[in-house]
Amino acid sequence: MTTNKIARPLAAFDLDGTLVREQQLVLLSKQCLEQGIFRPIFDLMFRRVRLKHRDRKITFEEYDHEIIKLFTKRIKGKMQEDVVVAAEQVYEKHRDWLYVFTNALLAELRKTHEMITITGAMREVVEHMAPYWGFEHFYATELEVNEDGRYTGIHKSLPVFDKGRALREHVAKFKSSLKGSVAIGDTGSDISMLAEVEIAIAFNPNGVLHDEAQKRGWPVVIERKDGIYVLMEHDVRRFKSSVPSDVLEAVHYVLSAK
Repeated sequence: MTTNKIARPLAAFDLDGTLVREQQLVLLSKQCLEQGIFRPIFDLMFRRVRLKHRDRKITFEEYDHEIIKLFTKRIKGKMQEDVVVAAEQVYEKHRDWLYVFTNALLAELRKTHEMITITGAMREVVEHMAPYWGFEHFYATELEVNEDGRYTGIHKSLPVFDKGRALREHVAKFKSSLKGSVAIGDTGSDISMLAEVEIAIAFNPNGVLHDEAQKRGWPVVIERKDGIYVLMEHDVRRFKSSVPSDVLEAVHYVLSAK
């Protein structure tokens, strides 16, 4: 006699700016420069885009799209095996460069939830990072590679542009449960994903996500210096990010949101 396996609730994480303190595509780009995969002209163009965002001449979404476009254009014709080596170096150097709150949230949810991540980061990096962090499934940017092992510059998969759809397709494929489900993200591209779950968390949100979180009553978490600030139900609470018991209390407080 067989028994039906009870589906665990789903927990979906954005990575860049949510769990990880820097965009993995930025880290990979820098590593590709260091290894000589990209020519110095890439560094000049890359810095120009970064400066435009730093000086608030473009929105984060515009900056993100420009970085993806620049990387995709420059990776065309490069050998995948060289980028795989660069991705391995990103993993070795930066796998523990995480935010305190979201790392603690991840550890807590791993006990009870099915863990997935939906990200704009390159698959070559995420396939190393995701298992290390405890994710069971990941959806990342994939670029086409020709029969010679070179990138064509064509996207095979770009889930970051519709994370809600990626989450729904995952639920349908794996019969995941949305009862007690959780999702966390930091920008407007995460809204469609957050809208699918029971507990949606806006972490260090940009303006677009912040406004949506306020409209929908989603908790907002800000991690800044030695403090974690939780804005929920017209109340603000501060927790010390250097005190593990305080961080865990912040996690439980946010997960109490309904």
